[in-house]
Amino acid sequence: MCRRFVLFCVILCFKYVALSEWKKPTVFIAILARNKAHTLPYFLTTLENLAYPKDRISLWIRSDHNSDKTVEILHKWIATVKDQYHMINTAFVEGEESYVDEHGPAHWTKERFNHVISLRESALNLARDLWADYFLALDCDVFLTNPQTLNILISKNYTIVAPMLKSEGLYSNFWHGMTDDYYYQRTDDYKPVLNREKVGCFNVPMVHSCVLVDLRKYVSDLLTYNPQQVPNFDGPVDDIITFAIAANRSGVSLNLCNDETFGYVMVPLEQDDKLIMDLDQLTNIKLEILSEEEPLVVSKLLESYISFPEKDTLGFDKIFMINLVRRPERRRRMNLCFDELGLHVSVVDAVDGR
Repeated sequence: MCRRFVLFCVILCFKYVALSEWKKPTVFIAILARNKAHTLPYFLTTLENLAYPKDRISLWIRSDHNSDKTVEILHKWIATVKDQYHMINTAFVEGEESYVDEHGPAHWTKERFNHVISLRESALNLARDLWADYFLALDCDVFLTNPQTLNILISKNYTIVAPMLKSEGLYSNFWHGMTDDYYYQRTDDYKPVLNREKVGCFNVPMVHSCVLVDLRKYVSDLLTYNPQQVPNFDGPVDDIITFAIAANRSGVSLNLCNDETFGYVMVPLEQDDKLIMDLDQLTNIKLEILSEEEPLVVSKLLESYISFPEKDTLGFDKIFMINLVRRPERRRRMNLCFDELGLHVSVVDAVDGR
């Protein structure tokens, strides 16, 4: 009887070891970068800090039409991490800074839409050809501050799933309503999800900026960014709208999860905005993050690409911050905010008898 018990325990131990040694699913991450030198140091650091085996991740990175150091930063980072990832597939086009008929870097011409559609479709098809388990479309103005994001999304077991990302005001990476002609529609259901008054995973008509697709499921073969691949397509020439329409017509739900704090996304520029406005947006989102959690970090490799405004007192003789001595954490966060805003502030210690 004793021998049988020992043998049973040995079998259980071997079974446990075998299960615990399963490899993680493979993930193909597609990244498009244009004029993102200001966000890339933060984006690449949060990407690198994801708690997921890098040898199970393939990176596909494309960049063109830049007027900043986007490509330089990508080259420097890739040279350092290339041996850690399973594969890094890149194509960078230098020289041309704008599209024909483009009014500015935030202007989406038909040529630009078609180019982005072609790139996204190529990435999705390559992920399929490489037999990747998952495809992650990830924008460079997304900061995944939760290192477990990828593990959590995979555990949801949806064909398409996105993490809800915080931002300024009422902006986020999902729609909770869509008009009959496939454009954004604000609904009463939006704010409760955005503000996490309702928590869980929700079927929504649109997700973007950070979207995970389970390529192991047969129905994922029907997903596309290309309008020409959608029967009787009647929507606009737009990559994310086409993807949403293709999913809807294939019976695939777009799921958004807000049960964890996953990260942040920047508000996109308006058509006539200058690139400098995106720097202001970055400052705004960094201040938003500072109000809720630890600041965005940057790897030492990319620190040289980060700059802060020269500090002044806004024309006043002095600016004071009165801070309770017993609240050093608040003081630390405020000083970080002053660094971002370029404010020279004198600190006055305060006590309240406690």
